[in-house]
Amino acid sequence: MQLETPDLNTATSYNPSPARPRSGGLPVIGNLSQGTKTRIKLGISLVLFASLFLFGKIDLSKSWQAALSAHKGFLLAALLMFLMVPFQNAHRWQLLASAVGLREPLLKMTQYCYVGLFFNLFLPSTVGGDFSRCYYLSKGTGKYMHAASSVLVDRAMGLAVLLLFATLGILLGPGGSGLPLELKLPIFGATLGVYLITPFLPQLSNKILGESSWVSRKLNNSSASIYWQDKGLILMTLLLSVAMQIVIVICHISVGLALGLTDVPIWYYFVFYPSVAVLGFVTPSINGIGIREWAYTYFLTLMGVEPATALTYAIIWFGLITTSSLVGGIVYVGGHFKPPSKESETVPIETL
Repeated sequence: MQLETPDLNTATSYNPSPARPRSGGLPVIGNLSQGTKTRIKLGISLVLFASLFLFGKIDLSKSWQAALSAHKGFLLAALLMFLMVPFQNAHRWQLLASAVGLREPLLKMTQYCYVGLFFNLFLPSTVGGDFSRCYYLSKGTGKYMHAASSVLVDRAMGLAVLLLFATLGILLGPGGSGLPLELKLPIFGATLGVYLITPFLPQLSNKILGESSWVSRKLNNSSASIYWQDKGLILMTLLLSVAMQIVIVICHISVGLALGLTDVPIWYYFVFYPSVAVLGFVTPSINGIGIREWAYTYFLTLMGVEPATALTYAIIWFGLITTSSLVGGIVYVGGHFKPPSKESETVPIETL
């Protein structure tokens, strides 16, 4: 069966012409073709993955042995818990989407989350599936930008909790003070930015850019402004984010126990998992491949884990991600997800 991928450009009648570089100007990433961007990200993934073997001195036979001797019960527990995460994510996203007028049943939102995981398999970076979530949520409504704002804030809620976990792990963990400064400073800086600047973005935008600027109008006068006005909504989604990220941390601990990593303290999982997740989010790659394996190996070896075992950990985690993505593929096929009909393509976009 040939799978149909969402044509995001036809989700509405809005189809802006791509920006062209000025004559004589330097080319920028934004002006590269999508194929070129994908090749660049694929190259980064391959280089990072290959660097593990070129510079990490990893014994593949030891990695293989660690995989064979892994405790199957802990791995199964990690997999089952990980497959429940999209249900938690869907609940959080449902609240955010409803706030901007996009109301769908929880089961449908869960399907969208799983389908997003499926598209993450072959769309660039770990946020590629977010575009499919925007597409399916807004399909036939003309509210693609509303959907995009809900997905963006959904991502921001997850990022805020990840940074909070990492910061608290460093500050409260018995060995947090011994971690490299180059690791701690970016985490502290990003955490301060998220919690001290983001809540005041509408006011800061008015002061810095002026009330008539496009950014200020979107932050203060559009449907997205609800995310700065409804404190109860943000508090609830943050609490849901905490619950979801705790489940993912427990999944990481289960993988560690499966490999016999009993010397890795629990507090450290709250540091290195968020760090790896953020790196996968901001680094150009294909579904985080390369950067994730490199980062897991780096963080685990800081705790004295053998590089070969650390790589096995990373590959097992990639296996969990791939399995959930394949479940998303089953949901995609079974749910008959298709691009919009010709009639729905002409629905005009509403103002965000």
